[in-house]
Amino acid sequence: MKKIETRKTIALISIAVLTFVVIYCILTRKEIPQSSMTIITAMIGYIGYYFGKATALEMPKEKVEDLSIERHI
Repeated sequence: MKKIETRKTIALISIAVLTFVVIYCILTRKEIPQSSMTIITAMIGYIGYYFGKATALEMPKEKVEDLSIERHI
């Protein structure tokens, strides 16, 4: 599985879980527990990671080699 597919899967599952928790709390008139806020924050981080631009881990190898410190001769 490619990295982008893995990130997409994680983001979509996170969105689904977050939506379920929020709808459940609204329908049952319950407050979201404080301990769940950490999990929700992490899910938002995954969602942001998926929808963000390419990361340093995904840079083409040629660009990484051009930026290396050993290159200044």
